[in-house]
Amino acid sequence: MDCYEGLSARFDRLMDWDRRRLREGPFFRRLVDRGLRTFLDCHCGTGFHCALLTDMGCSVEGVDVSPHMIEVASRNLRARGLDISLHLCDVKEMQIDRQFDCVLSMGNSLPHEFGDENLLRTLRRMHEALKPGGQCVVHIENFDRLYADGDRFIPSRFSRKRDGAEAFIFAIDYFEGRVVFNILSIIEENGVSRFNVDVVEYNPLSCEKMRALLSDAGFMGIEAYGDFALTPLDESESYDAIFIARK
Repeated sequence: MDCYEGLSARFDRLMDWDRRRLREGPFFRRLVDRGLRTFLDCHCGTGFHCALLTDMGCSVEGVDVSPHMIEVASRNLRARGLDISLHLCDVKEMQIDRQFDCVLSMGNSLPHEFGDENLLRTLRRMHEALKPGGQCVVHIENFDRLYADGDRFIPSRFSRKRDGAEAFIFAIDYFEGRVVFNILSIIEENGVSRFNVDVVEYNPLSCEKMRALLSDAGFMGIEAYGDFALTPLDESESYDAIFIARK
């Protein structure tokens, strides 16, 4: 079952793209200024990074296994007047007939894969999609910190609007080899409140495991950062884990 079937309709509200644009925009601008011009977003979701990079003058294609996320991405990109190729497929099985300067897996998407074989197949396909010397960027939750701290409830965002309000809260359940994010959304519009709970499972990949997987997939020069300002990764403190490697 596609865990984003219901969540896709609320995903953009949950993510707060304006805040993410401020946080991530300078990072991607640095990549573009270093000469990277063609990008493959391997877990494109609702199309945020496709739009961001296209606005920076890049050529971008997107891939996602969820038909519901691809549908929302197509709608979002059309609304912005952008003509971007989106591919509905599993990254492990993707057949893209070109190579790119940079491949991306953003927003804690790679940990949807379970099992080393599936993870390696995904990363190897990403490696194959790169031009020689191209760069790979993988952004995941720093599960080392998350498991050490044992956070149970994380308020994601709250906003009040003229016609109502919306709030999102993560309730996290920890298991051996699996972490479950229960996403509670409360949306009030025109005096009517709606409640939803979406359940998303992740493979809690350690930073050590990520480095090993990238190396086994053929990547070199692996660097790890704890935020989009490129602060060195602190596995006990950083909330994000961002890996940059090259082919």
